[in-house]
Amino acid sequence: MATTVLTISSKNYGAWALRGWLMARLVKLEFTEKVISPDDPAMKAEMLLLSASMRVPALEHDGIHVWDTLAIGEYLNEIKPKAGLLPADRAARAHCRAICGEMHSGFSAMRSSLPMNIKAHFPNFKLWSRARSDIDRIEAIWTECLETYGGPYLFG
Repeated sequence: MATTVLTISSKNYGAWALRGWLMARLVKLEFTEKVISPDDPAMKAEMLLLSASMRVPALEHDGIHVWDTLAIGEYLNEIKPKAGLLPADRAARAHCRAICGEMHSGFSAMRSSLPMNIKAHFPNFKLWSRARSDIDRIEAIWTECLETYGGPYLFG
């Protein structure tokens, strides 16, 4: 049984939870998944123990507690460097970190107008013009990375 625990919220509604889960799976980390609901008042105390910011995902591994998707990604890259979570080349890795930072902290218009729901389908949905600008920037990032690094992922 895994001694590692990844605490997340919904993978359907929570982009941060899904990212943490996908990274842990990609590096083939053996872990137990613990799903908590941020809407359940009883879970708020537990979330505060996991992270002062009350955010998930949170990773517990070898007595080390890491929260925040970017921090978890960096930690996973340290413990599983051969998994290729981040590029091996220093310049590509710096570019990757800059892109990750932009994705992590930016695109507020898109996040506000297009909440995540993987299972839903919304035909003829009206898109805010500011959200369209965010989407255009994301498409430009993806195109640039795929052309620069040759795919099949953004950095190779």
